[in-house]
Amino acid sequence: MNIKARISKNTKKRAILFFSLLLLSILISCGNQPLESKNLNSGFINEAGIYHISNQKRRNILVQELKDGSIIFAIRNSTNKILFQQSLNETLSKYHYWTLYVDSNSNLWYYNSDYDSPRAILFDEKTQQYNMVDFCERKLKLPKEFKKELELKNSLENCLSLTEIKK
Repeated sequence: MNIKARISKNTKKRAILFFSLLLLSILISCGNQPLESKNLNSGFINEAGIYHISNQKRRNILVQELKDGSIIFAIRNSTNKILFQQSLNETLSKYHYWTLYVDSNSNLWYYNSDYDSPRAILFDEKTQQYNMVDFCERKLKLPKEFKKELELKNSLENCLSLTEIKK
């Protein structure tokens, strides 16, 4: 690949990223109601708001409902810098089943029935970044309350994290 083609490809990627972030900023700023701020040690998040996680990491979870009913979330640090943002291509919907759970280590666990997305967003201490993992493809120890919710809804089949280890 020649240099011109590589520069052009990188420019396109940057332009797409810029316009995606611009669109997200516009959509968030168009909301009429201020978001309610809540403190949380761990547990379920069921509505829009800013959820301050009570631990040493001083993180907060921003959950915003957009005008079209889509719901997006982001994990932010104490200065509101975004550390992880949900993809705009897989938003939650108030019209479909979803569950969002934050644990005491500021990790986020969610299931989105609209896209059949079982995801864990886990903080990596080495890289200091959040990584998204499919908890049905990879066996993880789910938080008890979150696992119970998924089992009650019977939403997932062949999910490694929901299967018991046979001895």
